[in-house]
Amino acid sequence: MLHLCSFILRPLCLLVCCLLLVSCQPQQQAQLRIGTNLWPGYEPLYIARDHRVFQGLDVQLIEYRAAGQVINGLRKGTINMAAVTLDEAVRIAASGIPVEVIWLFNISDGADQLLVRPGINNISELKGKRIGVESNALGAYLLQRFFSQHQLSAADYQVVGLDLAAHAQAMANAEVDAVMTFEPEKSKMLRLGAKALFTSREVPGEVMDVLIVRKDGPDVPTEAQLQQFIRQYHQLFSQIEADLPAWYDALNKRMKLSPAELAQTYSELQIPSVAMQRTILSNKTRLAEVIKGYETVLLQIGMIEKPCPCSTLINTTYLETLP
Repeated sequence: MLHLCSFILRPLCLLVCCLLLVSCQPQQQAQLRIGTNLWPGYEPLYIARDHRVFQGLDVQLIEYRAAGQVINGLRKGTINMAAVTLDEAVRIAASGIPVEVIWLFNISDGADQLLVRPGINNISELKGKRIGVESNALGAYLLQRFFSQHQLSAADYQVVGLDLAAHAQAMANAEVDAVMTFEPEKSKMLRLGAKALFTSREVPGEVMDVLIVRKDGPDVPTEAQLQQFIRQYHQLFSQIEADLPAWYDALNKRMKLSPAELAQTYSELQIPSVAMQRTILSNKTRLAEVIKGYETVLLQIGMIEKPCPCSTLINTTYLETLP
């Protein structure tokens, strides 16, 4: 009987010891894989990476050509964080992917523009023409807002799906007559004589670029990781926000605009301090109005099938702990 007990107990003891050893091992942290496309408001992320401000975290910035690819990367799980516009965050949440907003990069105050080729001088002359737009991202929303603001019918225009990287070339080749666009493609077309008929300044406070985190999946960042990330990023961001012109060279590393173009671009963006971010993202009444406006347009153009379950979309927890 003693030998039988020993035969049974020894494996049990070994199993218990193994479980205890495993439980004592530190949990492997998730890699923070942040998807972005090329946009002036996201460039401080790359400066932070190049300055190695992220310590004790595995942060990878994944560069995509277009915002639509960023959204697809989040859906597929290739990335678990993303830099997107707030309307895109609403669209993602409405599709059933649980995400939350934890940072506000900027508010577009004219940086997104509907540019027309030389020879088109006003909105009436644009009727019946071809408008290029990144159809699965912000561009589609802004184009609809352009139609709405000026009491126009989308049926009177030829809307052409066009990735951002092809905007300037398509305009130069006369493949389109207008594009809803932004930097660095915007300046390329302005050099060729294009002019703006509509900008995000006509819809104030609607175009916000934010950082979102996916809240489900096998590698969800922990609250501690996100707090550490925001704290470390803020250390450099606060320096950039306090004296933007001093950082122009670093901000222009990837965009490669002329000094005048770069200064103009950042004059068309509001880069909010942490205090301003807290004020904007804590204003639930105003945000509910903005999100409702997104939903109305996105439902109208068929980009979402149902309203967004957005009651927990905004999370200011991490901002609240910053000085």
